[in-house]
Amino acid sequence: MNKASEDHKEWSFISGGGEMGELTRTFDWSQTVLGPPKLWPQSLKLTLSMILSSKFPMFLWWGDDLIQFYNDAYRPSLGNEGKHPKALGQKAEECWPEIWDTIYPLIHKVRTTAEATWSEDQLLPIYRNGKLEDVYWTFGYSPIFSSDMNVEGVLVVCTETTSKIKARQALEESEERFRLLAENADLLIATSNEHGRIDYFNKAWEDFTGRSVEKLITEGWRDLLHPDDKERFLTSYSKAFENREMLEIELRLLNKNNEYRWILAKIPPLFSNDGVFKGFLSTCLDITEMKNAQQNLVKSEQRLASIVENAPFPIGVYVGREMRIVLANKSIMDVWSRGYDIVGKTYFEVLPELENQQVYQKLLKVYDSGEPFHAKNQKIFLNVNCELKEHYFNYSFTPLFDAAGKVYGVMNTAADITDINFANLKIKQNEKHLQDTILQAPVAICIMKGPNYIVELANNKMLELWGVKREDILGKPVFDGIPEAENQGLEGLLNKVLSTGETVSAEGVPVKLPRKGEAETVYVDFVYQANHSADGVVSNIMAIATDVTPQVKMRQKIEDVVSKRTRELAEANSSLQKSNAELAQFAHIASHDLQEPLRKIAIFTQMLESGLGDKVDEVSANYLSKIRVSSNRMHNMIKDVLTYSELLNQVRAFKRVELTEIIKNTILDYELLIEEKAARVEYDTLPAINAIPLQMEQLFGNLIGNALKFSKNGTPLVIQVKAKELNFDDKYVNGLDTSCNYIKLSFVDNGIGFEAEFQEQIFNIFQRLHSKADYSGTGIGLAMCKRIVQNHLGIINAEGSSGNGATFNVILPYIK
Repeated sequence: MNKASEDHKEWSFISGGGEMGELTRTFDWSQTVLGPPKLWPQSLKLTLSMILSSKFPMFLWWGDDLIQFYNDAYRPSLGNEGKHPKALGQKAEECWPEIWDTIYPLIHKVRTTAEATWSEDQLLPIYRNGKLEDVYWTFGYSPIFSSDMNVEGVLVVCTETTSKIKARQALEESEERFRLLAENADLLIATSNEHGRIDYFNKAWEDFTGRSVEKLITEGWRDLLHPDDKERFLTSYSKAFENREMLEIELRLLNKNNEYRWILAKIPPLFSNDGVFKGFLSTCLDITEMKNAQQNLVKSEQRLASIVENAPFPIGVYVGREMRIVLANKSIMDVWSRGYDIVGKTYFEVLPELENQQVYQKLLKVYDSGEPFHAKNQKIFLNVNCELKEHYFNYSFTPLFDAAGKVYGVMNTAADITDINFANLKIKQNEKHLQDTILQAPVAICIMKGPNYIVELANNKMLELWGVKREDILGKPVFDGIPEAENQGLEGLLNKVLSTGETVSAEGVPVKLPRKGEAETVYVDFVYQANHSADGVVSNIMAIATDVTPQVKMRQKIEDVVSKRTRELAEANSSLQKSNAELAQFAHIASHDLQEPLRKIAIFTQMLESGLGDKVDEVSANYLSKIRVSSNRMHNMIKDVLTYSELLNQVRAFKRVELTEIIKNTILDYELLIEEKAARVEYDTLPAINAIPLQMEQLFGNLIGNALKFSKNGTPLVIQVKAKELNFDDKYVNGLDTSCNYIKLSFVDNGIGFEAEFQEQIFNIFQRLHSKADYSGTGIGLAMCKRIVQNHLGIINAEGSSGNGATFNVILPYIK
């Protein structure tokens, strides 16, 4: 029997079932506690066959681990980017952590009591569509028995009622908002049902009539109508009810003070969403004062003109359908860039540029319909100094009614928000520029938002560092897109930035990231920086990262090298101490035993030259000159040896030394020689260090003097002194304490240089690379430099090649 036949036989108990039927048959059940389908009990097979063939949403939990099955009808309830298809074959507790505390007791009850449960419109929030959603369900849990009548499964027959509940909630909220608004309104508000009977009065009716709402509903209110208005109102109302049309009428109504007040009643019909007539909504406004004020119309208009003129925002009043301007304050004139001569002209004459901008049409519609018009953030082009310029306004056209309730004009109010619009545009441009900058940045950058750290933006460098594709991470929580990075401490750092707004940075942090399908440890330097909104709240987090894996691995190799070098230095230190002791003993001998004979040689040579005077022949004079030169050289050598020995035993009286001052003094000391060789000394601004001042003077003097001495004939000598602070890797390479600060001073010249093979030997005492006839000196100067640097816990080395100049590098500790 072939594989296809075996599979068909194994799944013979179900066929079809749509998407979930196919997924169930192709799922590898051998990886679950249920094992392959051939081992499944008959009760499970029968139940599953029933579920998959049903068009009603069903869900099944089976066994102690509550392994899950569900059909196509249930599938939409899992949403997109949620639990499907992972929920199939998954353990219930792993699938539903967000509602486990709610559903597990129900499952447990069914399994232990074998009794079904029923819940209606139950709120069970679940994770779907990329977020946790409030979902309402009507569902029943039923036991599924095995052949020995034990409860082996729990069948869920359910339907999602979220839409129904939310619609009901919205309706209840809408009704509650209406009642709250009505009860707090100054208007007289009432509603009538589809039969025309009033079933609601607001509190304003009680305040106006002095009758309670209950009495108004039960005993009526028509007796409060003025006798001259009652028949007119009832006739108009009957017609409006019959035609299901708007009724607007003025009438007089008796108030609690037994006075008739003029009321403007607006009574529009109410319809349901499907067009069914539901009654009327009545709003009544006391317009008695308006009626009484008709005789004061001129005075009122003058008062209105004064208000308009002094208003801080643009106002204009236009009368008649030709929109003749009767009032216009300075603010609106400034906006239009027009003068006072606009009063008396029509709106269309003053602003002809608005003809093709749909403004005229809106203005005339307000006049014709009596309904106001409001526009927000509307773009308008105005003619300013013979040039159309872009403006933005929030503006309103409000109809003005005369005593008879007829529209006689329109009031135009506006707020110029051009500057705000341009500012917002600039902000958007800046945001776009920032986004483009991030995407093109040479370092890895991303933007994450919210407590789930949704990745809003990530450039290619960051995607390369993460080892993921853009579509797999963008718009998702970062740890969903990169699960390998979870539980490595990064969550805590991000939470700290989100809660405190503080910037967090770290260097060389090991992080596991996906690389070619496997988790690989990558070393990263990163900065998490909070970005704040205008109100100071953290709006998002910018992450900047650099892959430093090669550097860290190299550093680890260097550490091994440094460790080995440290052991070698320890071994050499013992030998060095012995050599220093011997040198100190020699210096003592030179000081006490060699100086005296040398002094006598010099004195007797001088006496001999003086005694012979002009009688000395040329050969003897040459011999005497050689004796004098040799004794002077011997004297200088003994003096340098004494100086060198003093460096071995000198008390370290360290103090703050400004190296810039040291080099300036050194240049002054060699001023004549510098001029003689037409040399130039260039130097950076050097730091201050904690050092022995005299030894720093000796160090700089020897190195500058050495460069002057070994210059090339015919080539202008240039000496450069450069300063650079060592970074972490430089410290490792040189075997230095990485917790300290070090400065590297480089003395670079273009002199004769030296062969690379001698770069270590030149620091040995009495070491010379040139004959005394070519270059003077005792061969101790560079040895003294080395000793001075060692006294200051530093390092000195040399680089060079024959004929191409030399570089002496001095590394010294310093405090910032």
